[in-house]
Amino acid sequence: MSAAVSSVLVFGGSFDPVHRGHIALASRFCELLQPQQLRIIPAGQPWQKSALTATSEQRVSMLRLAFENWSLCQLEIDEQEIVRACQQQPSYTIETLRQLRAELGPDTCIHLAMGADQLHNLHTWREWEHLFSYANLCVAARPGFSLDLSAGAVRDVWKQRATSAERLRSLPCGGTLIEPDLDWDVSATQLREGLMRHNPAIRSLVPVKVLDYLQQHTIY
Repeated sequence: MSAAVSSVLVFGGSFDPVHRGHIALASRFCELLQPQQLRIIPAGQPWQKSALTATSEQRVSMLRLAFENWSLCQLEIDEQEIVRACQQQPSYTIETLRQLRAELGPDTCIHLAMGADQLHNLHTWREWEHLFSYANLCVAARPGFSLDLSAGAVRDVWKQRATSAERLRSLPCGGTLIEPDLDWDVSATQLREGLMRHNPAIRSLVPVKVLDYLQQHTIY
């Protein structure tokens, strides 16, 4: 990074493709947590998913288009997971957070943003119990979300660590937060299928410049 920051919102994902729900999630947590930087980390090859449709270069290009007018804080697109994929290494969130903590230092507040579906699967992540040693975990709830659907161990730890957005602004790691008001329910699979079928309702979920890029490169 060009300058030290005291708080970072980390937002990872496949972004295959990036859509308005991603922008809404990042915007909402930036409003709540007031980080100095939004660090977007596109996945290399997510170990729990099949092969991605768009290439790494295409996904990074679409992210730059989607967030080109971002003004809530500094923005950085971090390609560390893509680099690891090129080295035949899978994308584990715990390794990404370790690298970020080593880069940013012990006092920086690192907030990891994720969707509710990721929280429900958190118990399957590599070393999930150690994530709290490196970051605060923040979930944007989808319609119908219930913490009770998560694995018992995750649910218990989450409740024990739950705190307010105000507290997280000065907490380097270890806290949890659920934002219940983000009413975006976008399935990436359905989105790709809708784009292939030229469904106008689905196409409206993608930023205009990203949609133009998809059409120019015939990605879906």
